[in-house]
Amino acid sequence: MTNSTKIIDWAVLTLLVFLWGSAYALTRLAISNLSPIFVVSMRLWIGAIFLFLVCKILNKKIPSLYDVRSWVLMAATGIVGSLVPFLLISVAQTHVSSALASIYLSATPMAAAVLAHFFIKGEKIGLKNGFGVLLGVLGIFILFAPSIMNGGINSPIWAQAILLLGAFCYGAALIIVRLTNPKIDPIAISFGFVFCSAIISTPFMLLSIKANFPVLNSPEILSLIGLGIGPTALASILYVRLVHVIGPVMVANFSNLVPFVSILIGYLAFSEKIPTTAGIALLVILFGVWLVQRR
Repeated sequence: MTNSTKIIDWAVLTLLVFLWGSAYALTRLAISNLSPIFVVSMRLWIGAIFLFLVCKILNKKIPSLYDVRSWVLMAATGIVGSLVPFLLISVAQTHVSSALASIYLSATPMAAAVLAHFFIKGEKIGLKNGFGVLLGVLGIFILFAPSIMNGGINSPIWAQAILLLGAFCYGAALIIVRLTNPKIDPIAISFGFVFCSAIISTPFMLLSIKANFPVLNSPEILSLIGLGIGPTALASILYVRLVHVIGPVMVANFSNLVPFVSILIGYLAFSEKIPTTAGIALLVILFGVWLVQRR
């Protein structure tokens, strides 16, 4: 690998982390005047259309509708890895800051490791990895501690709990993807699961429109477009490229920087402040994730 190629890969990896980290700030802007399900559905449709165009431009073969197994797995990935966590995060962010939300989602690699222990052959958690899991649990407890002591006044406990559920969903989606036919192009797989989740979200979006017709202003429109093209579609394309070039482990480790990017964006855009306990919890969780991922 040449030095110029390394520089390009590092630049792409940095852009990927920034896109993932920006999702929380964009979601906060979008849900300020729009319902969470409307934001999620529009985000998915914009992402699906963008990915479809990319597939056509790059001549990526989308699985035939007769390939039932692949579409079932892609639909499952879309529900578990896109629709449900996107909705959970959007709902939670009506009560939790974007920066704090990203800290809860930092538990995703740990959730994936624990699930892989039970469902993926050769991915058993050893003694050091097990200690990492315990550190992750400790970090989560530190996150919850202020709300428990204050009766959940500042950040409701239920909002924090569904963020953890979102992290679990992201981890479960990684396991489902492992079961998908490896011969299918990753970009086509990305389109498939985003498209399926967009279709499933549509009836709920229409019901929300019927209950309260949304008024789209410039900030909300730009936020929706940004969410669909950036963290949803473009990020998946960059992710696929990097997994092939530098490997999934390196990408997964670098994704641990996402909370720090989100914290920086939240501070600059919304003057969000992170409690000391949240900062400590983030460090504990990330150290636990590092131990869990060690092989």
